[in-house]
Amino acid sequence: MTAPELSVIIPAYNEEENLPPTIEVVRAALAAAGILHEFLVVDDGSRDRTREVTRELAARWGGIRLIEHGVNRGPGSGIPTGLAQARGEYIIFIPADLAIEPADLAKFVAAGRAGADVVVGLRSDRRDYSPARKLVSHVNIFLIQVLFNLRIRQFNYIHLYRRKIFERITIESRGVFLTAEVVIKARDLGYRLTEVEARYVPRERGEASCGKPSVIWQTVRDLFGFLARRW
Repeated sequence: MTAPELSVIIPAYNEEENLPPTIEVVRAALAAAGILHEFLVVDDGSRDRTREVTRELAARWGGIRLIEHGVNRGPGSGIPTGLAQARGEYIIFIPADLAIEPADLAKFVAAGRAGADVVVGLRSDRRDYSPARKLVSHVNIFLIQVLFNLRIRQFNYIHLYRRKIFERITIESRGVFLTAEVVIKARDLGYRLTEVEARYVPRERGEASCGKPSVIWQTVRDLFGFLARRW
């Protein structure tokens, strides 16, 4: 079987409504761009029909694999799980609610083909964020830039990675700080980082979990724990 160029990993928790339209439009966009791909849906202990819906989509379209967590492990936990089973040269994580114009995904692959090892997506806006969530986001970006001497402008949106970098990087975080951790470690190992502009699409269905106080607190713990280990 020919290995895909791109593995699309979708962490999902109670996303039965979002998965069908998201996978449908991403499939179409990648096919139009000539990008051979696979989907890995990592169900994080959902209480709705996320698993059943994923199996139905796999039966209808093919190229979709379901990976299950027995219990809910929280935001970010699906990334290491998906990495372990991805087969593509490049790996991209997208949320089940999409959050990006599908056509812009080709920009990430093009940057990888041009030599980038990590491609960081710069979201166009945060139009659906509350003032409090915007403040938290900006403070998080500022702290990472200052504490780790990084010039990357965003850390918690959509990233593409060359799969081979994970042969040298061990992921320690299990929350949303995970993406920043990978960028920092990749930079330290000399991998090439680049940024691409991407059009943000707000969630239309279901409930986002990244703005919850428990998730923010976990991010703070991961950030300063990672910093302490580096010192």
